Amino acid sequence: MLAAAAATPAAAQRARPAFVPLLGRAAPVAVVPNDNRVPAGKTVGNALHFGLDARPARWRPDAGVDSTVTVQAFAEEGGAPRIPGPLLRAREGTDIRVTVRNSLDSTLVVRGLRPGWRGDDSLHVRPGSTREIRFRAATPGTYLYWGATTPDSVHQRSRRDSQLTGAIVIDPAAVRPDTTERIFVMTVIDLYPDPVKNPAKEDIWELAINGRAWPHTERLEYPVGDTVRWRWVNGTYLPHPMHLHGFHFRVLAKGSGRSDTTYAAGARRLAVTEFMVPGSTFRMDWVPTRAGHWLMHCHMIPHITPYPARADTARGHDVHDVARHPLAAMAGLVLGITTVDQTAATAAPPTPGLRLRLLAQQAAADSGKPVPRGYVLQRGAEPRRDSVEVPGAPLVLTRGETAAITVINRLREPTTVHWHGMELESVFDGVSGWSRTGGNLAPLLAPGDSFTVAFSPPRAGTYIYHTHMDEGEQLPHGLYGPLLVVEPGERFDPATDLVFVIGGAVERDTAGPALNGRRTPLPLTLRAGTRYRLRLINIQTAAAAEVDLLADSTAQLWRPLAKDGAEVPPAARTETPARLRRFGVGETYDFEWTPAGPMEAVLQVRSERAVLRQVLRVEP
Repeated sequence: MLAAAAATPAAAQRARPAFVPLLGRAAPVAVVPNDNRVPAGKTVGNALHFGLDARPARWRPDAGVDSTVTVQAFAEEGGAPRIPGPLLRAREGTDIRVTVRNSLDSTLVVRGLRPGWRGDDSLHVRPGSTREIRFRAATPGTYLYWGATTPDSVHQRSRRDSQLTGAIVIDPAAVRPDTTERIFVMTVIDLYPDPVKNPAKEDIWELAINGRAWPHTERLEYPVGDTVRWRWVNGTYLPHPMHLHGFHFRVLAKGSGRSDTTYAAGARRLAVTEFMVPGSTFRMDWVPTRAGHWLMHCHMIPHITPYPARADTARGHDVHDVARHPLAAMAGLVLGITTVDQTAATAAPPTPGLRLRLLAQQAAADSGKPVPRGYVLQRGAEPRRDSVEVPGAPLVLTRGETAAITVINRLREPTTVHWHGMELESVFDGVSGWSRTGGNLAPLLAPGDSFTVAFSPPRAGTYIYHTHMDEGEQLPHGLYGPLLVVEPGERFDPATDLVFVIGGAVERDTAGPALNGRRTPLPLTLRAGTRYRLRLINIQTAAAAEVDLLADSTAQLWRPLAKDGAEVPPAARTETPARLRRFGVGETYDFEWTPAGPMEAVLQVRSERAVLRQVLRVEP
């Protein structure tokens, strides 16, 4: 099963009971959202005493919008319940004593309290009992601890015990911890109405970062030029491709939740989207180089969309009050970031060397059927108003050269365009009502409106342009396209630069997964001995993908070149079997492939709902 399974509310949960007993041995009190700034526990000599109490609690992650839900949460001994649970942070070599009290009416099983331990580290605590474990912090890294009062694994937890989740950080003995570093733990709850098994009849789908859902998540502010350091912990049963707007970041370490690998300096890679499987962790840093407002969010559309769906009147589609839109139209796993530059004067915009006109259009509507949408690049005469291209035409830019792209909205609804992976001024980033440079706010493009963006790509590579408005409707119906940046003096050659975009499209009045806009792509003819660059893009709404390049069911060999437009580290540029696993939404990969001789190869894409095949006929 692919890592993208169960990406929508209760998608995999309907067949099993949702109800978990609410009452415990302590009355439910309100949850305190935990920003993970202050570690819990007390240090006595070289030993850290860390106490947890599992208790029922009242949680309101989407304050002011949704009702309170009763959950099970960890508290520090003598303190209020917190989501996520108290932070355990210690230096390598510290002796740690952990006590766990169970104030619930069900047996509690806690895992992950001995970071780096390879064996079974489960701790069973009966109702009303207390258990203790001791260990020495031996392996630096970022880890997940979690509890359950149901049989669910970390890949299944979605019920009231899903908030029994917290982070452990073990710092290297020789390194002073960075007090500005932030730790973000993601959690989820997914309950649904059931008059028999769920007496409260709750219908709740909430994803949260450090105990809060957007727009109530913490707002972050950083000076331009500072190094920003973050750790991410996926405490949910869902995968999350985490995407940073406006900047590339360095991936410093990756972990499974039980183990962690810190990359050597030469092995660190750049990314704009990092795929996280359930229970995993990663550590990153980045440097803001421009002032503005930005987002870090999951790129699974259901994970940033309000549920139940809010009416248009509540979702901020009013173009006269555009600042309402980002606060009301998104939810869940979103962080808002402001970068501030107190010293730099506003520079005059550079003179564009390339000017393009991009039209967001839709086919003639047929009542009750999905409406094809797409971006059409004007190539001479004005295109027909109901013409649609899926994916949109490749926009080919040159590194360091300023391009001005005028977007014209010919849809029947508002829209915007996000230039995914581009390092550009905030006002051009495409999040209407949020992205801004100085006093200039990114607009919401009403039907008939236009807006010109201008930017100079700082690095060559493969990127994406796509809608950042009503993504659950506009994205799967075709509003996306490849954004390609070449080096000065080079040109894009479609004969050897092969672009494969996994997205949605409307075909035969049905919306579904497509490869380059088709469920059955037409065969391509290639030449043996020719070097090809394969540019792979996943811009589905909520499905990871697996990609194989096969001939006679045998994997070909390809050489990794880039991830998210940034070159991979030298050690990774070696030929490997042509298999790509865990290809997250919002990620791009570049590979080099030279077919050795005549063959019929297949580029096979498997996603949550489909198997797509691109036939590659290699001739002498």
